[in-house]
Amino acid sequence: MGKINILAITRNDEERNVILAAISNNDDLRVIGIENDEASTVIKSERLKPDVLIIDLQPSGMDGTELAPIILRRSPSTSIIMMCDRDENDYAGMALRAGISGYLLRKADMNKLSLAVRIVNLGGYYISASITLRALDTISLIKRLPGQFIDNNNNLPFSSKERRIITDITQGFTDGEIAEHLNYSPGTIKNCVTAIKRKTKLKNRIEIATYSLAYGLINLDQLNILKSNRHIFNNGIK
Repeated sequence: MGKINILAITRNDEERNVILAAISNNDDLRVIGIENDEASTVIKSERLKPDVLIIDLQPSGMDGTELAPIILRRSPSTSIIMMCDRDENDYAGMALRAGISGYLLRKADMNKLSLAVRIVNLGGYYISASITLRALDTISLIKRLPGQFIDNNNNLPFSSKERRIITDITQGFTDGEIAEHLNYSPGTIKNCVTAIKRKTKLKNRIEIATYSLAYGLINLDQLNILKSNRHIFNNGIK
């Protein structure tokens, strides 16, 4: 699996450093540029086709919801994360309608920025915890869609057995190892993994791992465990 190429726009030096710090310690992420104006960002996006664009614009100038559609017309394969201070559901819904896949509040733990990048790069949505389901309801995404991620762990459709299996998958265990660990047959584990994929509409183990982190099924501090388990991140379709 190659690196996720990231382009960012911010006019604030402090925020630039925050973004770089949040990304730099992740082997699978790479910043290919940080711009400070909309025109150069549009040009760079069209030329470089980044996997993910991070928009961090202060209230003055063009709004992120205005810039995103322009970027997507020129680089439709790019996923967009917007960082801002507004935690209103209506504004988050506006951002989603504009094509933004990640809505991250600046006051959030910036360790979650790298997680958000991975999720939107998989085609999912990442929304900070204080933004409720009404933001998704605004654009009729409340029905289950592939890769719909929200930063909370309420009302998830899993049994306690499935949650334990998801945790083990996230930590890099094979079906055989999970069966031994939980004292189930390999066939039972295989059936449970199939059920987990069906419920979440996820395709493989790396997406299940990312899902578990997004929903808090495993502590974010265990990201380092995931990074060390290369058989998940390098062979995600296993």
